[in-house]
Amino acid sequence: MAKIRQLKGEDLKEYVQKFNDEVMLIPNLLDGIPYITFLNGLLPHRFKFSLAASKVTTMADALRRAQDFIQVTGICVGDEFNHQESRKRLGEDRDAQLDTCPKRNEERRRRFHTSP
Repeated sequence: MAKIRQLKGEDLKEYVQKFNDEVMLIPNLLDGIPYITFLNGLLPHRFKFSLAASKVTTMADALRRAQDFIQVTGICVGDEFNHQESRKRLGEDRDAQLDTCPKRNEERRRRFHTSP
């Protein structure tokens, strides 16, 4: 169990699953041992620092905090993806508008000195 480490590029969800799979194979573990091992195996990341700074001392509490962090991260990543997609669509819409208005296209080319 002490050899379990979060790998570079491995997200928190994968590490939690891998860690839990190993812990389940070991009978009669005191709760503090898996928690310390879990914490030590985390890559330096804001979740590790927030967990270490908190008053969490049990694996159950650490898993709850990890789950909350995973959910929030998923929401934030989804928001960023949606934002990028919206910006991409706006750019495509603007380009489509330019293509449908030859006079504006010509004016734009002259202003920015681009060739057709």
